[in-house]
Amino acid sequence: MKHWLKIIALTVSATAFGQQSFTLDEAWKYALDHNVNVQKARIDEAIAAQKVKETTGIGFPQINAQAKYQDYLKIPVMYVDFANTGNLQEFKMAQKHNINTGITVTQLLFNGSYLVGLQSSKTYRETAKLIAEKTQLSVMEGVMMTYAGILATDENIKTLEENKRILDKNLNDTRITYKVGLIEFQNVEQLEYSQKSMATALENLKRTRQKLVNGFKYMIGYPQEEPITLTSSFNEVVLKNNTLYNADAAAVDNHVDVRLQQNMVKTNELLLKLEKSKALPSLAAFYSANANAVGNSFDAIKWNYPMLWGLQLDIPIFSGLQRHWRTEQAKLNLEKARLDLTDKKLNLKNNINAAAIDFENAIASFNNAKELIALSESIYRKQQIKFKEGMGTSFELSQAESQLFDAQRSYYEAALNLIQMRTKLDQASGLLNTMTADPGRINQSISDPNINTLNTNQKTVQDQTGVQTQQAQPQNTPTKNP
Repeated sequence: MKHWLKIIALTVSATAFGQQSFTLDEAWKYALDHNVNVQKARIDEAIAAQKVKETTGIGFPQINAQAKYQDYLKIPVMYVDFANTGNLQEFKMAQKHNINTGITVTQLLFNGSYLVGLQSSKTYRETAKLIAEKTQLSVMEGVMMTYAGILATDENIKTLEENKRILDKNLNDTRITYKVGLIEFQNVEQLEYSQKSMATALENLKRTRQKLVNGFKYMIGYPQEEPITLTSSFNEVVLKNNTLYNADAAAVDNHVDVRLQQNMVKTNELLLKLEKSKALPSLAAFYSANANAVGNSFDAIKWNYPMLWGLQLDIPIFSGLQRHWRTEQAKLNLEKARLDLTDKKLNLKNNINAAAIDFENAIASFNNAKELIALSESIYRKQQIKFKEGMGTSFELSQAESQLFDAQRSYYEAALNLIQMRTKLDQASGLLNTMTADPGRINQSISDPNINTLNTNQKTVQDQTGVQTQQAQPQNTPTKNP
């Protein structure tokens, strides 16, 4: 029995969390379906839709029924002296059994506040929808940043592991050379120092990756205990972001923040209308039908059936100028909302310009990082040759090695920064939600000499001493022979 329960549990788990590998687009889609904040925003949107229906219901007939039964355990009495003789006569004030039932119908015929309330509820629904959209865009931005961070870390780990393999081989060769008495022991110690430092850096980077993965799982709403694989390559993500930016495509007026502020202006316009509508009369109709019964016993109960209908007109006349001053305050709040809208547009344009400059700087840094890798590889390879031939010291080799490792690390940092700056630029421009739907964004030709696509390959370089080194070499930046 336990065996079958385990099988069922594993089957349910596999069904519930069958997807364990994600491209970037799939991660976006999964996050928009499972992220807690996105789900809460959708619930708020549904609540807003129900609020519209609730407000609309105020204009429908309001029907209420009542039923009441009273049984006097001791009937109240009244004493009256009709002849002023001092002889009081007792009269019962009620019957023992009393039954009152009725139904009341009211219908609002005209009320200015109700009409404004209907418009306000629809604006409230639009606001909830825009907030849900803003939440989704925020999650998409976070997913992009974290996804790219994990891929950059993976590439960095691969590079460090390859560098460590080369360093281990160099250390082993240096120890052999030392044993035959051709070099000093200090050369061995220098490489041992580099090896230990690299091993620690590699382990730290692996732990950092796990932290990023855990954060990514939380962001997309994926179970922490389930394994996950990212299938988009680092090159693909960089390519998706390393494209020419068209400033004319910036949709400031369609930006979600601008639309939210426009909705705030509309809300303040309705609040002003609401204050003005409070000076209008209101008209309502009502109808009431009742069935009442009294009697000292159930056999002797007498029924009567009163009914009535009517109209009620309420006319506000004077409120001590309270309505006037509330209206003036609403006008000022509307003016503030319009100023906020103007400021929001100006702020977005400023953010777009700043983000565009940051993106251009990121492109320049990325291209420079690719060139520095080629230079540092060339310097490192030449220093290896000199060291093998006894013309260079271990300190000089260590310096060249550190320079290469720094260049490799800077390369991945520059690539990651490029992705982050493009994502921020798209967010500021209101283009973030088109990233997955715009094939031109991915396939756009990168013919500008200042922008090169990233397509790294593993290039094996064999120096004149026979030692092979394998480094991440960007495309179109070949390593020249010494």
